[in-house]
Amino acid sequence: MYFDLDGTLCTYDRSFEEQFATTVSPYGEPTDAAYDAYVDRLFGALESCESEPYRRAFEAVAETAELDVAPVTLASDHCETELEALVVSANATRVLERVAETNPIGILTNGDGSQQRAKLERHGLGELVEEVLVSNDVGAGKPDPEIFDLAKERLPADEHVYVGDSYDEDIVGARSAGFRTIYVVENETGANDTDAADAVVSAVGELLDPTGLPSQIATPFEPAER
Repeated sequence: MYFDLDGTLCTYDRSFEEQFATTVSPYGEPTDAAYDAYVDRLFGALESCESEPYRRAFEAVAETAELDVAPVTLASDHCETELEALVVSANATRVLERVAETNPIGILTNGDGSQQRAKLERHGLGELVEEVLVSNDVGAGKPDPEIFDLAKERLPADEHVYVGDSYDEDIVGARSAGFRTIYVVENETGANDTDAADAVVSAVGELLDPTGLPSQIATPFEPAER
């Protein structure tokens, strides 16, 4: 069983714009133009699986704002700011603990490898999983079938399940690669499309009560017999 990370197992107690301002404010004015440059370059670097995406993003910031600091320092500062803003609910941890009792678990996520692993370690999730696949490490990101196929190779099984919060990247991508899928969407009734999902929940913690799940994917979430 594989889980997405951001938006599925973890959230943030500050918006990305607030995190950016926290990073930049000690060195200069966090303008809208600087933030836009940061977002555009960061997501471009992540989408193309470039190395050091945070450094590249702050190099773009340096071209739009006068900041008394090197981009590499801003990148380091911002990664720590992001980790400090990270929130993992007790229920999300319990879901992983329960599934790990009977099934191997992996993390399959887009992002920067070192930063995504730091998120897992910060909240003690790394010890619960057997595999971690990050787009920038493997050179392919969701919804590319390559990363899903690699995930199946890393944890061989008769059937694979993927839990994620992005419909196109996570649910459609995983379903196309042969996974059963669980769509985590904050407002189930407001979801525009759920056809590719075998189940829909409003938070990953709902998986602690598998009675509402289809039988073919409920088993991993049921308490192990003692």
